[in-house]
Amino acid sequence: MTGQGGERETTREEAVNVILAEILRDDGLLDARAERRSGSTAPDIRVHLHGGETIILECKWADSRGELEDQLAERLEQFPETLALVGVLYPEILRTAPNTRDELTSAKDLSWFLFGSRGKLAETNTAGSGSVQELADFIRTLPFRLEGVDQVAAAANTIGYAIEGSSSLIRTKHRRIHEQIASIVAESDNENNRIAALKIGCLVLFNALAFQDRLSALNADIPTVQGSLRDGIAGILNTWRDIRESIDYVPVFELAEQILEELQDAPSDVSGPAMDFLVRAVDETRQIEGHDLSGRLFHTLLSDAKYTGAYYTSVPTATMLAQLVFDGWPPNVDWADHEFPASLSIADIACGTGTLLMAVASEAQRKHEQAGGSMVAELHKAMVEQALHGYDVQLSAIHFAATSLAMLNPKIQFDRMRLWVMPHGVDGERVSLGSLDFLSSDEAPVQHALSPETLGVSERGAERMSGQGLRGPTSGETARLPELDLVIMNPPFTRSVGGNLLFGSLPAQERRAMQDELSRRIKGRQASATAGLGPAFVATVARRLRSEEGRMALVLPATLATGQSWAQTRTLIEQLFHIDLLITSHDPMQWNFSDSADFSEVLLIATRRDSQKRTEGRPTKFVNLWRNPDNIFDAGRMARIIAATDSAELDGVGTALLELDGRHVGEMVSTSQSTFEGGKWPGGQFARADLTRSAMRLLQNQRVWVPGGGSASISLCRLDEFVSLGPDRRRLVDGFERTDAITAYPMVENHKTEDRRSLEARPNKYLAPLPTPRGGQRPGYGERLWEQAGRLLVAERLWLNTTRVVSMYANQPVLSNVWWPVRNGDVRHDKALCNYFNSTIGILALMATRTTTRAGWVALKKAALQRLPILDVRALTEDQLDALSKLFDEISEMEFMRLPEMADDPARAALDDGMSRILNLPDLAPLRRLIATEPVVSNERL
Repeated sequence: MTGQGGERETTREEAVNVILAEILRDDGLLDARAERRSGSTAPDIRVHLHGGETIILECKWADSRGELEDQLAERLEQFPETLALVGVLYPEILRTAPNTRDELTSAKDLSWFLFGSRGKLAETNTAGSGSVQELADFIRTLPFRLEGVDQVAAAANTIGYAIEGSSSLIRTKHRRIHEQIASIVAESDNENNRIAALKIGCLVLFNALAFQDRLSALNADIPTVQGSLRDGIAGILNTWRDIRESIDYVPVFELAEQILEELQDAPSDVSGPAMDFLVRAVDETRQIEGHDLSGRLFHTLLSDAKYTGAYYTSVPTATMLAQLVFDGWPPNVDWADHEFPASLSIADIACGTGTLLMAVASEAQRKHEQAGGSMVAELHKAMVEQALHGYDVQLSAIHFAATSLAMLNPKIQFDRMRLWVMPHGVDGERVSLGSLDFLSSDEAPVQHALSPETLGVSERGAERMSGQGLRGPTSGETARLPELDLVIMNPPFTRSVGGNLLFGSLPAQERRAMQDELSRRIKGRQASATAGLGPAFVATVARRLRSEEGRMALVLPATLATGQSWAQTRTLIEQLFHIDLLITSHDPMQWNFSDSADFSEVLLIATRRDSQKRTEGRPTKFVNLWRNPDNIFDAGRMARIIAATDSAELDGVGTALLELDGRHVGEMVSTSQSTFEGGKWPGGQFARADLTRSAMRLLQNQRVWVPGGGSASISLCRLDEFVSLGPDRRRLVDGFERTDAITAYPMVENHKTEDRRSLEARPNKYLAPLPTPRGGQRPGYGERLWEQAGRLLVAERLWLNTTRVVSMYANQPVLSNVWWPVRNGDVRHDKALCNYFNSTIGILALMATRTTTRAGWVALKKAALQRLPILDVRALTEDQLDALSKLFDEISEMEFMRLPEMADDPARAALDDGMSRILNLPDLAPLRRLIATEPVVSNERL
């Protein structure tokens, strides 16, 4: 604006405050109101949350922080009950902008900070910067961040307590009602544990009650839960039926009605108190919105998650993954057009409670609003009715998915939802694998009929959740998997090793039939059942994605990147996709991305390409998180930081740090996909790029490169070029009996790190060959195994944060149950290799090729070790061999410290210094310090 004298006018803060409140309110971000009177003692902006809490914003120009803090201090005393006081600093450009609203709407450099809460100063520096949208995200999630309390976790505990109380009362007071409710869930979910089935039934009831509570706040014609309860359970049932008939929401209420009808038959001293637990939980958690509360609880209630692989994506992970998968994709689209997202075909064929689908719907809404779109309700209706496809084997999970999607905007009436309950099990000669039925066809015929009386399910098809309820192919429908634009999925995890737990929730006979059927279907489809169900799910969707444009976003075990059993899946992905992004958590507080998972995981985003075309020049980015976001606000910001950061090249120099709230929270590097195709995916093995570079230059280029130090060549060769590895533990069980009595077959048993402190290995057990071997082996099997005994031992598996030595030398041939015997005829070679493996460069090489199972618990697989580049002792001079042998003798009895202490370990320093002197290598101390502080080694955050 320009005044009469030609001078540019200055916009007053009060005017900007009004515009900020209008943007927050008009775009549906928050219910915000500004004080319009200059000099008023009222706060600049009040934000009213749905749960009844208020957040106050005080706003000043960027150069007035001190004045702003003084104003906030006054508000702290004036409004001691206010949930939060937030300071907002406007960029100076707003003072003279010709159009303040446009400038503020597009601004990316607002800054804000939490000053206090409920009359007390904030204890931590909670701040941020960015756009109005990001400010709204910050405000909306403050209830979940304040005072160090996870409000969602607290609410989950409240609901969990209610479900425990309700289910326990029903179970102990009325066995028949318990069995009837449990049967409804058990028949639809293959949930064999009746107690768990009853708990899930109570959770379904809570979910429906909470949804009614939300609807009653939006629609005066719908009574509150307390209002309905004046007529007892019959009042609740009547309300739910009225909602179904006059509004819709069949997927939310139909299953709950069936359960509540059973509870209605119980005596009042059972049904009344059981409902009281759930109704109180609704009242106590009413303020929590936008989170998958019921889903989180559902995850914890499945008694056999270990066997079904039922680990579910955390809400922060889903938020981050959904934002990243839509970063720059699809290209050249107008997100302001609400009809565009509905034209996409998006599927999760293991959708569980719909966390990932809900994150996609939320992200589509966010991008629509960010692009200036105003048809949020129309977009969400179109997304749910047309774009989103969810498939799962558990009806109760689909119920929660439907509720979650409806909860995003309860005002919308859906004509249909593309959510399917897939058959899972054996019915006569029919074997159904749930969503894996799509392996052989894009249309899945029903091979297992559920109870028509209970669920209204047809005899010939997977049921689909729709606005009209559960329907099957008797009405002319079958479950179909269309050609897809996007697959977003967290496949079941269970593996076929350790007792073969695939399909473990089912009876043994059914499980064997399903395992056989899975083996038949994945044959020739580049998937190994040894790695579990995950590879089969990847193979199912890979070729259903549109060529040159389809995208997949997956949550998978970290072994995807390096595990031998995942090699076929890596090949499939490399052949059909460009790998855009691989995210690995190096956060010791949270190695995983799934709720309740205790194994390491990665996030993969890849884009389908024409199999005949390469994507040269398009990088693959590896993100290594030092802080894994534990709330949706930080997850969204992390996604935006990743998208906005230019990665460092893996074959170059430099570090691309990810920064959040003034703290470095990770790194990002990139390389061409062609550099790692056909092998392991190396970018996520270490938290820091320089260690990855050191490892790759060692293993690929035979150079020892010390970050910040020197570089030198070293002669390496594959281990299996001149030595061989002995048998694993399973073979020993087949061929021998263990004994404490001395025999001619000494053994090194176990790997207790407190006992294995030096490089010298002493036998602590003996083996006696079995006259009749186990496992169908021929007589003499034990003696044949003994021919593979060796003096050199390399660890088979270990805890990186406690182990001291990764290799040992024995003065006689031995076998072991947890160490790989290395067969070699030259004692000097064995001693030199023992030095190499325990040196910093040897540990670096092993860590680079390890198969990560859970954090620092790693396996060194036989196939990987056989291909591992090791010191080529054949290329050494006689003097070098003698010197390395002498070095071993000098340090073999020294006590080594744990790997996290290796930077200050005299024994490791002596070994490294000797190796550097003899092989003309640079000083390894800087590299030693880096490895010691790797989170997977130290078990501490960077």
